[in-house]
Amino acid sequence: MHLNSHKKAFRDILLIANGHEVYLKDLGEHVDSIHHIDSYSDKEDHLDSLDSFKNYVHSNNLLDKGTKVVYASGLEGKKEIHQYIEDNFHVLGVPLTEFDNISNLNKIDDSLLSDKIKIPEMSDEFNYKFLSKNYYSSGGMGVGNNLTLSSTYFQKFIPGKTFSISFIASSSNPTILGFNQLFTVKNNIKFPFLHAGCMTIDFDQPYRGYIEDWVSKISKYFKLTGYISIDFKIYNKSIEILDINPRLSGSYRLYTRKYNNLMSNHMMLSNTLDIKSMHYHSYIILYAKNDIKVDDKIQTLPDVSDIPDIGDVIKKDMPIITLNIKADNQDDLYKIIKRRIKSAMKIIDCYNTQLEYE
Repeated sequence: MHLNSHKKAFRDILLIANGHEVYLKDLGEHVDSIHHIDSYSDKEDHLDSLDSFKNYVHSNNLLDKGTKVVYASGLEGKKEIHQYIEDNFHVLGVPLTEFDNISNLNKIDDSLLSDKIKIPEMSDEFNYKFLSKNYYSSGGMGVGNNLTLSSTYFQKFIPGKTFSISFIASSSNPTILGFNQLFTVKNNIKFPFLHAGCMTIDFDQPYRGYIEDWVSKISKYFKLTGYISIDFKIYNKSIEILDINPRLSGSYRLYTRKYNNLMSNHMMLSNTLDIKSMHYHSYIILYAKNDIKVDDKIQTLPDVSDIPDIGDVIKKDMPIITLNIKADNQDDLYKIIKRRIKSAMKIIDCYNTQLEYE
């Protein structure tokens, strides 16, 4: 994507994101030329190996252009590429080589935990009360029932709703963007915890104060910068931290609709946020229940993004399209989400979304 304009902050940006569309417009306000790698849509797998990535870099002359890197997803477990990027590019946000220290809960310092902020019990051995998790996965792809990978560990299952907090971290106090409830696919045997979207919510004290204080604490401890999100559950009167995501993540979709200049805050070009919407927002990712060929009926769905081309073949368990939804309050938003999913399922062979929890 090439955009001609004057006085842009950067000449070239390399965006690495599975589902890059949501970031393009925001980046375009600050960048002359955007190069993107998207493993969901690219015909060539530029992230298959370090050599593949180097070929992409050199074929696009990225080293000669002073290219900056914006990262969201696609490099899970690819430490050689992490190191190559850090050695040759300026990453806008948390350094990729720090991800393991920040996001690996097995490494979290005991001083960051308390009787109100905990992490679920973990083990290297199978336990029927535990979930299998992969150190190098995202979006729930490596969560659930995998017992064989060498990178698998086990985390005690915590029942109930999953929440997240999204914020902009900086060297001073972080700016809280909002709280969200996360959703998963329904009745997917292979990927039972596949991330299927989220919605902005009200979130009441006392837990709000505990998690906001913890955000300040870890922002300073890890020297976090840019857009960050943390997934958690409320269980036995404590907050159980499930994941720390030191990068652009799915909830960015919600807050770019609420704020005018979210990307400029992520890239540390601004430290103030301009509100453009007071609505409550949600996005729902629909996944293929079987291999499907996209036909023109998909064009009847309103307010969607990540739209495939007519005739594209979407493989089973891969994302098809994203529904974007808004309402004046949390209750109405929830009702509209259910209605939009039901309508979409009538024309697309997709999984339902797990909205209700015990």
